[in-house]
Amino acid sequence: FYIHLSIFTFLYLLSFAKFQICWPITWSTDGSFLWHLWHHIPMDNMNKTLAVHALITLALCYLPGVLAGWLQIYRGTKYSRFPAWLDNWLKMRKQLGLLMLFAASIHACLSVAYMSPTFQGIVYGDPVEASVHVMEGEGWGPKTESLNRTSVKVFGTEKMKWRGECFLMSGVFGFSLVVLLGITSLPSVTATLSWKEFAFVQSGLGWTAMIFLCAHDMFYGWPYMNSPSCGIPSGFQYALYIPFLTILLKLPLVVPPLSTHLARIRAGYVRAGRQKDSAKQEETV
Repeated sequence: FYIHLSIFTFLYLLSFAKFQICWPITWSTDGSFLWHLWHHIPMDNMNKTLAVHALITLALCYLPGVLAGWLQIYRGTKYSRFPAWLDNWLKMRKQLGLLMLFAASIHACLSVAYMSPTFQGIVYGDPVEASVHVMEGEGWGPKTESLNRTSVKVFGTEKMKWRGECFLMSGVFGFSLVVLLGITSLPSVTATLSWKEFAFVQSGLGWTAMIFLCAHDMFYGWPYMNSPSCGIPSGFQYALYIPFLTILLKLPLVVPPLSTHLARIRAGYVRAGRQKDSAKQEETV
């Protein structure tokens, strides 16, 4: 829990430094501090941080298993103990997964709660600009029509583009799979599954969920992916650092010959050099 909270705190402070300290200074045209950007601290900042946090935490659930696989290949046996840090990391994967589901659920709820063209323009298609007279007046008093025309954007005249549809569907599918992972981690559900069924859900569907959620990030943030601001990379970019590292390390392990070699090691095979070392140790003892 403390590791999970520390990651979230770091990501939130990074977003705060960018959105509420750097942008109000650099975006100002008259030298004044743009305090109105602080209005987004409670919800918009939180939602963006939770999105990055959930994706990174999901990757951290699968990265230790990948590192363990490479370590077993390097050692040529499954009978050698993992380092203490890796062993502890492997044991906390279930807790990290449940906390990731918690963060992803809040992100999904907040995204639906304030979904609008001003926040997620990609979902609403291209707007139509219209020149209109707006009603002016303060409070509950009478309103009068403005003398000058104002340009306004009208959304809803067109359906969303393919990028918007892919963004939404990849997010929905990814989140649904994560919920399924959380359900199957319950002891009462786990007890009804065979080992192959449990491994398929936790491994096969888990990796599929991470790929969907990486795609969810990329479909929305691709235009801003390589747009650092205030010396800080785009959130859409650094959210993918650990997931992409995890996927890149995993790919060789699922392709022959490494996949078959790792399967043999996990079935009990011990490399010849490792067997000789074990025999020498036994003779010494």
